[in-house]
Amino acid sequence: MGQANELAWLEQTVGVLALEDRAIISVGGDDAHDWLQGQVTNQLADVAPGGSVYGFVLTLKGRILADVYVLVGEGELWLDVPAAQVDALLERLDRYIIMEDVDLEYRKDLRVITAQGPRSKELPGGGWPADRLGLGGRQWLVPAAELEAELTSLIALSEELGGGAVSGQTWAEAHVLRGRPRFGVDFGDWTYPQESGLNPLAVSFNKGCYIGQETVVMLENRGKAPKVLWRWAIEGSVAPVAKSPIKAHDEAVGEVTSAAVGENGVRALGFLKRGHGSEAEHSFTIDGLVARALGPVETGPGVRLEHM
Repeated sequence: MGQANELAWLEQTVGVLALEDRAIISVGGDDAHDWLQGQVTNQLADVAPGGSVYGFVLTLKGRILADVYVLVGEGELWLDVPAAQVDALLERLDRYIIMEDVDLEYRKDLRVITAQGPRSKELPGGGWPADRLGLGGRQWLVPAAELEAELTSLIALSEELGGGAVSGQTWAEAHVLRGRPRFGVDFGDWTYPQESGLNPLAVSFNKGCYIGQETVVMLENRGKAPKVLWRWAIEGSVAPVAKSPIKAHDEAVGEVTSAAVGENGVRALGFLKRGHGSEAEHSFTIDGLVARALGPVETGPGVRLEHM
């Protein structure tokens, strides 16, 4: 019942947890904002203090080095990034500081707490918009020494709204069930933005240049991403493991990236190779079980323009 309750809070009220797999890099200096505009895939120009932007930092060849939330403060910027990518990001970002007045720092003293769900906006205490499941969400940066106290306080407030604390396991399963891929699990530095299904949230095609843009624009104009992340419904009651092949007519046409069991059965995220989307109405199999293609990630409920 615990998992079911936590999933219901995320869907209907609000669930709270500390994001242990995320880290913070501060970006300071007089040129920080303009410089960062040339490093991320989304538009920063019109974001006021207290706002945030979701986007990617790409390699020169256009693959996703990290997904980031750019958190805008009064004269300050913070990047919420995958903890496993901090070193690679610092190296990549520092390489493109030429003459600009920009300072980067890994803020080991800060932690991320998030509240997700339609009632998350009712929690007090500021924070930034950060909708991670397509249901509404906010997040806060707190000193590491104060993490437990702040987390306990936010959980208590969420309980007053009919929600509560969410475990890491439920959080991972919610991403699958909502069709919202996670960096390092469903996509990463082996994928292009168009393959992730997150372009509607993470990429602006109306901004100036950024590192890796040439590949992104080329793929968008030609529509030829090698593979695309899809949502899947699978018969049975057991979730397949990552890398399980997705087959059509006994031919491997993709592979599972993550899966979970929800109240409506087994759901999964998995890549489908280019050229097989027209087969979506026909039967696929995963681990010998019938799998139904629910559509690309970018058309699902977990990918919607962030609000709040």
